[in-house]
Amino acid sequence: MATACLLTLALSGCGTLGLRDDDLLVTGSIKPLPVSLAVAAPEGAPPAGIAAGDWTQAKLALDTALSAKEEAPSIPWENKATGAHGTATPLGAPKDNKCRDFRIGVVDKGGEHWVQGEACRDGKGLVTLGQVRLLGQA
Repeated sequence: MATACLLTLALSGCGTLGLRDDDLLVTGSIKPLPVSLAVAAPEGAPPAGIAAGDWTQAKLALDTALSAKEEAPSIPWENKATGAHGTATPLGAPKDNKCRDFRIGVVDKGGEHWVQGEACRDGKGLVTLGQVRLLGQA
């Protein structure tokens, strides 16, 4: 009888002895931390009415669009923190001064906005935005 009890305990595992596993796997319990991007967004302050965080995401999409091999790619962007989204599109071919016109669409809580301006790349590859203006709401 004693042998049967020992055999039962041995085969039933540690759970029946009151022991517990302290190394439980829990997923989704660590909050992701924001990280800085290795890519610098083009320089230029946001136009009135466009949130700074939304403008940063739009400028990163514009930098990608300006670097693309296609003539006028439209690159989508999204700011998950605010829910704003839109597209960044270079317009026309680069000019002799290495500048290119662009249009950025912004859909946010205030509606749909269009921003237009000029992006100029310097000798180091950095992009500066100029003549940035809010065209209005659609």
